[in-house]
Amino acid sequence: AVMTFPKAMPADSSSQTLEITFIDVGQGDSTLIKTPSGETILIDGGEYDSFQTHLMPFLLNEDIQNIDIAIATHYHSDHMGGIYNIVERNGARHLILPEYPDSDNSRKSLEKIASKTNTSINYASAGDSIRTHCENLSIKFLNPPEGGLMGDNFHNNSSLVLMVSYYGTSFLITGDIESRAEQAILRRTAVECDVLKMPHHGSSTSSSKSFLRATNPTYAIISAGEDNSYGHPHYEVLSALEDDDVQVFRTDKDGDITFTATKNGIQNITFSKN
Repeated sequence: AVMTFPKAMPADSSSQTLEITFIDVGQGDSTLIKTPSGETILIDGGEYDSFQTHLMPFLLNEDIQNIDIAIATHYHSDHMGGIYNIVERNGARHLILPEYPDSDNSRKSLEKIASKTNTSINYASAGDSIRTHCENLSIKFLNPPEGGLMGDNFHNNSSLVLMVSYYGTSFLITGDIESRAEQAILRRTAVECDVLKMPHHGSSTSSSKSFLRATNPTYAIISAGEDNSYGHPHYEVLSALEDDDVQVFRTDKDGDITFTATKNGIQNITFSKN
């Protein structure tokens, strides 16, 4: 299904530029897309408790009062916490969630707070797409299959995965998928991209060789907390990226990482920490 949302932005806000920021939220994930037509799409929001310290200051600094579309890739707190906080503050117009049965109450709590704040909910799975007000921008969901990807590490492997393409430049945002979901996606669709948000904070249970080969990115983004207890990113993943000459940026070292793309490709990459 194609999801279309009523335009909330003034008509004069269109630029020719797509901005994607991989936000430093500590050990977690959060990505903000500012479309050329002025919409804001937030994919994940980090942990509940890093909202005050990381995500909120970032949004205030960007002068963003409201998120047009908030997306939780899956129901783990280091991804959906900040999304919950934004919805709770009535700060999101629309919410997109994966439609898989949750093992605890995380999904329910998000749905409940959305109904309390009259935030509309859509459920996405592979094959769905978001229509924005910018015709040269395509946002497609590549995972999970309907109902989630049953089996091991069900939550992670049922993460929403988004391919964001603007003219010829593409960003693949992968939630926490592990190699099982990677293989399932490769069987369904092409995944080549310019920028790959590395799955699962650079964990060695993800980023299989075949997935890295198929995505063939120029840049890889690893979102992980400084000195985190999981040892993310794992050495094997960093070394595989090095072997493939992929340029790696990390939120723990570079802070917020912003890509600016126009119809002529990536024009600019900036960091909050250097």
